[in-house]
Amino acid sequence: MNEKLKQVSELVAKANDMFYNKFKTVDTLMGIMDKALRKQGMNADAITLDCVALDKKIVVLLHDHKPDTVDIALGNKAGDIFSSTEFNIGELSETVILAILEKNFIAQE
Repeated sequence: MNEKLKQVSELVAKANDMFYNKFKTVDTLMGIMDKALRKQGMNADAITLDCVALDKKIVVLLHDHKPDTVDIALGNKAGDIFSSTEFNIGELSETVILAILEKNFIAQE
């Protein structure tokens, strides 16, 4: 696992832990794709956060050709992407990721 993927995945894991401590009834699954995308011809790694009960997924993409940015895509388990936002890697933090988790995995009234 390369250093950038390791750093971002640790941030995502900590934010996911914070999310679980705050919302104990919402289960999430975290995955790291450090070879699957490359086997498909995409020069990128990804971290996924799934909320199976809501059929929602957050994908954090780290493209080789954009070393200073991270794309965060929101979608579902089928692979449909509803939106994507680019973040400067220096702006990414546990707090930012936690806010994304809350916005997407907590039912809006």
